[in-house]
Amino acid sequence: MGKDSIPVILIVLSLQCWEQVRCLNHSEVNLHKDLFSDYNPNVMPQENKSVPVNVTLDMYLMSIDNIDEKRQTITIKAFLEIKWKDAFLTWDPMKYPGVSGISVKNTDIWIPDIALQDTFDKLTELGQSGGKANVKSDGEVTIWPYNIYTVACKISIGNFPFDKQNCVFDFLSWSHSTSDLLLKSSQRKPDMTFFKESGEWNLAGIEVKLTTKVYVNDAFDHVKFCFELQRKSLYHVMNVIVPVLCISMLNIISFLLPSGSGERVTFSISIFLTLAVFLTTVNSSMPESSDEVASFSIYVGLQLLGSAFTILFTIISLNLFHHDRSHAIPTILKAFVNVCRVTESNEHYQIETAVTHENSACLNDMTDENIKVGDKCLHVTWTMVSRAVDKLCLISAICWHIILVASLMISVQY
Repeated sequence: MGKDSIPVILIVLSLQCWEQVRCLNHSEVNLHKDLFSDYNPNVMPQENKSVPVNVTLDMYLMSIDNIDEKRQTITIKAFLEIKWKDAFLTWDPMKYPGVSGISVKNTDIWIPDIALQDTFDKLTELGQSGGKANVKSDGEVTIWPYNIYTVACKISIGNFPFDKQNCVFDFLSWSHSTSDLLLKSSQRKPDMTFFKESGEWNLAGIEVKLTTKVYVNDAFDHVKFCFELQRKSLYHVMNVIVPVLCISMLNIISFLLPSGSGERVTFSISIFLTLAVFLTTVNSSMPESSDEVASFSIYVGLQLLGSAFTILFTIISLNLFHHDRSHAIPTILKAFVNVCRVTESNEHYQIETAVTHENSACLNDMTDENIKVGDKCLHVTWTMVSRAVDKLCLISAICWHIILVASLMISVQY
């Protein structure tokens, strides 16, 4: 074979390829003419009206975009794969060489009116607003509606920020009962091939449920995609819970400050205002109307209440510390000091300890500032009363914090 014959062969091959493409295009053009010459997209594709159309609905989940606690909604990004058999869109591949499938506009063929219940979008938007459908020679039609789906979802905030949410995407045929259309799914759970994890939520569980509900006298099939979501709590733990726990512990320390320092009230008020700010921050992310209150919100509220009592008893303690020393100390306060075991001197409180007196003299003189402690007769001052109040408040604050933390941990676990 000479070099001059090579261009001739290339030309012949090119002409053959062109002829095949032209024949293929001609076959597809003829197929479209034959299929759609008398096709009506408003008629259900049933050869036998007694046999319902079987529609399969599958989901390919791409991402969980948002869970809005205030609006009580969940938003996901996904595309659906909807398949059914159209009895009016079948052909013999032998009559149309090379054409085993075609692509047509959704608006040119019958589309099942699949709707998403409890949605914030149009009910019959799935596949009917545009796009393409693939049609095979045996009449199998497939469409892939892609959208951002938003539905109402009851948000339970009792265990915030360790809460779990259960949300359902419920698909059904809006106007065709089971006698005309059977809706099902070939999946046990949505396909996760294209899924990207959320920064705020973990997908703890997901499943597909098939149910049938009766409305008036007709039954309708439902395909439900059920999501179980676990909140990622690290952000809230590090930025809210740990600071609140640390700040609330300062309420205990405030009773260890010397009464003569002059900073106790300012310190207690600062803690109170800080807890109020954190309570506002926590509540700002909660639903405005809810049937329950987050356990952590209750915890912060009770800590705020405890901080208010801290301010109150700090003022009482300071009032006793600076009380006029010429006034006699009531007997009940003397007994209170004795119960609290405030007996030793302290340089911060300048507690004065008397020398030992005769037991009989101490017992007989109940109107002065002396009380009997063991074998000693102790001289009680207003400073000692103030210290006794601080000691009692310190023990009460420790118990209060232990009870609150234990209650919070138990409520979150359940």
